[in-house]
Amino acid sequence: MIGERRRPVIDRDLVVRATLAWLLMAALLVIAGLPAIMGRQFSEGDDIMRLLEVRDWLAGQSWFDVSQYRIDAPFGAGMHWSRLVDVPLAAVIVVLSPLFGQALAEHVASVIVPLGTLWLAVLLIGRIAWRLCDEEATGLACLAAAIAAPLLHQMRPMRIDHHGWQIVLFMLAVNALMARDARRGGWILGGALALWLNVSMEALPMVAVFGAILFARWLRCWGDRQWLVAMLQSLAACSAGLYLLTRGATPSLPMCDAMAPAHIAALSIVAIAATGLGRIEVPRPWLLMVLVLGSGALAGVIVLLQMAPQCAGGSFAGMDPVAHDVWLANVIESKPLWHHPVTLIAQVLVPTAIAIVVSLRLAARSADWLHRWHLEYTVLLLAALALAVFLPRSSGLVAGLAAVPIGMQMKQWLRQLRSLGRPGKQAMAVAGMTASLLPAMPLTVLMHATPSHASPAKPAPAIASACDVSGVLPALGEDAANIMAPIDMGPAILIDSPHRVVATAHHRAHRGIGDTIRSFSGPASDAHAILMKRRIGFVMLCPDAAEVRLYRSMGDDNLADRLATGKAPDWLMPITHDGDRGVLVWRVIG
Repeated sequence: MIGERRRPVIDRDLVVRATLAWLLMAALLVIAGLPAIMGRQFSEGDDIMRLLEVRDWLAGQSWFDVSQYRIDAPFGAGMHWSRLVDVPLAAVIVVLSPLFGQALAEHVASVIVPLGTLWLAVLLIGRIAWRLCDEEATGLACLAAAIAAPLLHQMRPMRIDHHGWQIVLFMLAVNALMARDARRGGWILGGALALWLNVSMEALPMVAVFGAILFARWLRCWGDRQWLVAMLQSLAACSAGLYLLTRGATPSLPMCDAMAPAHIAALSIVAIAATGLGRIEVPRPWLLMVLVLGSGALAGVIVLLQMAPQCAGGSFAGMDPVAHDVWLANVIESKPLWHHPVTLIAQVLVPTAIAIVVSLRLAARSADWLHRWHLEYTVLLLAALALAVFLPRSSGLVAGLAAVPIGMQMKQWLRQLRSLGRPGKQAMAVAGMTASLLPAMPLTVLMHATPSHASPAKPAPAIASACDVSGVLPALGEDAANIMAPIDMGPAILIDSPHRVVATAHHRAHRGIGDTIRSFSGPASDAHAILMKRRIGFVMLCPDAAEVRLYRSMGDDNLADRLATGKAPDWLMPITHDGDRGVLVWRVIG
């Protein structure tokens, strides 16, 4: 499909420009994040849990077993995470441990690996611009990517969870759409999507969008049918191979939140239908194509629901109802974009809107394959934006995608700055560049300028700053014990101790989440029964933490309220310690 005007696959100048943009932002990220780096402060519990996954693997836990045996104490909980994300972290730790010791090696890996994913993302974004534009636009696209806040959020030092890798795999898939050979491009695209699905099922909506784009290519030209055929073949085959590689051949419980045999069977049926139709050399009516592929997709869904009927309820089907209604309903990263601060809304919407306008204008001014490419790119932008609106933690995808049209537009604005003598037009060009690269800056300035109206109320102290558990843990002894603590405290307890916790903020541990909420928000007698069932040795909380305030508001004289006001039941004995005085600890004595 792509014509001969496209530039080489990769070039030294592209790598240099991408690396320079990356070096600039990597240095700024390290400087800005130095307190967190020096204090080994992870921004989210998911990053701590990722490090624990790597530790357990290096300590001898099976490659195929990603369970966390120290959460949902004393039972343990299976995890849906992919072992693939552990590999780069483990590689750095294994190489550096003989030189610096494992603790420092883990620390270095937590800085190097996310910055490495950022370099890959910037390079892949720059490669798209390189195939379409000149060196200047390529460098500006790399710069736009390197300072896009939603993208940087997932690739800054100490951010070692899988979200950065999702952005890299998404950009690899977009690059595959530009391949000159349909079969090769389709297989690369299918492989990238299979990797992405193995890392996170959040890829499913975008997998459908890529499939729709390739189906449109097929409808437009029967000779382009190999794009969709090859992509579906690769997606099914690579998904099966990755499942065997990461989960093994041993039968396991059906999963809805991770790739499983049921999903692979469904993909295989669709791939078989497309392959059969693709073997026909003579073009067929579009209605026949829709019927054949639609029937294959329907059959795949039926097989999926036959093999895993619980998946009809979504990824969170079967969750503890209290965990679902109290915890999951209040997870801010899962709430739509309009529930988030206006600065984040601006960082997502403004650059994307500019990129969509630019992409449509480029399509109108282009012909042949370039016209079609810009239209397809606009579809990807719109789909990624919709995903970001309903799942804001995926906003790094659309930020990376928007960087290419923004780089092209910035080249035009810079040209106007150099050639236009009128201050008004120059000011408009500067305003456009600011909105593209730093969309939240005007809002931030406005909020600081008018605090009585625009600034939010002073936030409550964060758990990480007002509730430091590291100094408390030695008082609990060296023998592993089961600890009942608020959900957000769980990872911090696990990373620096041998102890087990009832809950962390991971839906596979929903039983522990539900019991934690019931224990703290209900009467002391109910909490005591749960603690005895789980053989809990210690209870821990911080009265000023937002989570504890939520529990205290859920009923009169509940356990959280009694503990926070110094009215602990007689089956709890206070523990003195030399750590943060905001952390309260009790031993369960009966």
